[in-house]
Amino acid sequence: MSSNGEGPIGPRSASLGHASSCLTDIWSTRNNQGSLGFVRQNEVGAFYENRFFVKELTQSGFAAAIPIKKGTFGISYSSLGYKLYRESQATLSYGMKLSENISAGIAFDYLNTKIADIYGQANAFTGSFGLTAKLLPQVVVSTHIYNPFRAKITNYNNEKVPTIYKFGAQYIFSPKVFLVAEAEKTSAQKINIKGGIEYKPSSLIYIRAGGSSFPAQASFGIGVNYNGIKIDMSSSYHSVLGLSPQIGLSYAFGKDRSKTNNKTASEAEKL
Repeated sequence: MSSNGEGPIGPRSASLGHASSCLTDIWSTRNNQGSLGFVRQNEVGAFYENRFFVKELTQSGFAAAIPIKKGTFGISYSSLGYKLYRESQATLSYGMKLSENISAGIAFDYLNTKIADIYGQANAFTGSFGLTAKLLPQVVVSTHIYNPFRAKITNYNNEKVPTIYKFGAQYIFSPKVFLVAEAEKTSAQKINIKGGIEYKPSSLIYIRAGGSSFPAQASFGIGVNYNGIKIDMSSSYHSVLGLSPQIGLSYAFGKDRSKTNNKTASEAEKL
C-alpha cells in the first residue's frame, strides 16, 4: 500500500512542471506550509484531475486558508482512485510570517489507503514543515520536508511512506513574469528537477508552461482571475501515458490583511 501524499495539488503548480514550494496560493496549505504565511486573505478552492484519461486514476480535492492575526490556518483534502482502490489525505496546516520577508509553517497529515474485498484499509499519521524567504524583491527561495520520520503505512513488508525533500527558487522579472524551479528528492526515487514560467498579459489572464525530468513531462496551462474568483486549467503530457488535464476553482474573499499591514508600515515610515 502507498499514500498519495507524494505530490503537489492544484492546477497552477501542475502547469509549472509541478514546481510548487515557492508559490503563494491556496494550494500552499498542502504544497508548502512555509509559503502559507504569506496568504493573508480568506480563500477556498477545489480541483479535479483526470490523470492520463483513466477514470480509475481520477484525483480531486479541496483546500481552505483562514488568516488570523499571527498567521494563517489551512486545511486540505485529496482523494485518488475509485471504489476498489482509493488513496486519500487530509491535512491541517499553519503558516506564520517570522518577519516581513520570511515565513515558516508546519502540517499534520492523515493518510488512508483502502482496497476493496479482503484487503481492507491502512492508515498513518505524519507531518511536514517548510520555510519560504524573499531574499530580494526579485528572488524567493523555499524548502519543504514531507514525512521526515518515515511513517509506516502498513506492517506488511514494513512499508513506509516516502520522505520528500524539496528546494525551490523563484525569480520575478516583473509583476507580469516570473520563473520558478525546484529540485525534489524522495527516499524512494532519484532527484526530479521541475520548473516553469508564468506570464500575465493582462490583469485577468495568466499563461503558464513548464516541465519535469523524472518522469519526463511537459506541462502548460491558463488562469483567469476576476474579482477574487480564480479559474485555472492545466495539462501535463507524458510521452508514453499521455495527457493529464486538471481544472481548479477558487475564491478569495474578505479583507486582505497583507495590504492592511503594508499600509500600516507605510504610515509608520511617514511618522
